Amino acid sequence: NWRILFQKVNLHTMSYFISIIILAFIFLVLVTFALGGILAAPWVPLWKKDIRRMLKLAEVKPGETVYDLGAGDGRIIIMAGQEFGARAIGYEIAILPYLAGHAKILLKGLSKSVKLKYRNFFAVNLGSADVVCVFLTPEAMKKLGPKFKNELKTGCRIVSYAFSLPDWPAEKIDKPETKMTSIYLYRR
Repeated sequence: NWRILFQKVNLHTMSYFISIIILAFIFLVLVTFALGGILAAPWVPLWKKDIRRMLKLAEVKPGETVYDLGAGDGRIIIMAGQEFGARAIGYEIAILPYLAGHAKILLKGLSKSVKLKYRNFFAVNLGSADVVCVFLTPEAMKKLGPKFKNELKTGCRIVSYAFSLPDWPAEKIDKPETKMTSIYLYRR
C-alpha cells in the first residue's frame, strides 16, 4: 500500500514540477520577445547574405571596432569577426537570443575578438565604435539619432537594415534587386 501511494505522489509531484518548468520557459520566451520589442525591436534573424551586404556597405576593415545594437544571437558580430577581422561587440537585452549568441561565440572560438554583452544599448557609450550596425524599429531609430550625434566619433559609419535614420542624409542606399530590403549607410 505504501509503495503504491509513494508512486502516485511521485508521479503527481513530477508532473507538477514539469508543468512549472514548462510555464517558466513559456514566460521566459514571452518576456524575451516583449522586452526586446518594447525597447527597440523584436528579435528577427537576418540572412547571412544580408549581413554580408551590411558589412561590405560599411567597408569594415580588419582591426576596426564594430558594434551591433540589438545583436540578437550575434550573427552580425560573428561575421564581422570571422570574415572581416573586426573586433565586434554586440548588445542584447533579450535573454534567449543572448544565451544562444554567447554559446555560438564560444563554440566558434571567437571570444577574444567577438563579445556579446547582456545590456541595454541605450545605456552604453558608443564612442569607440568605427561602425555601428542596427536593425531596429523606426521608433528606436528616432531615439538613436541624438545618441549617435552625441557619442559617435567623426567618421564613424552607421549601417541600418530596412529602416532609415530620420533627419540624417544617407551616404549610400544598397538595394540591388527590387525584392531585397534596403540597407542605409550613414557617416557621423
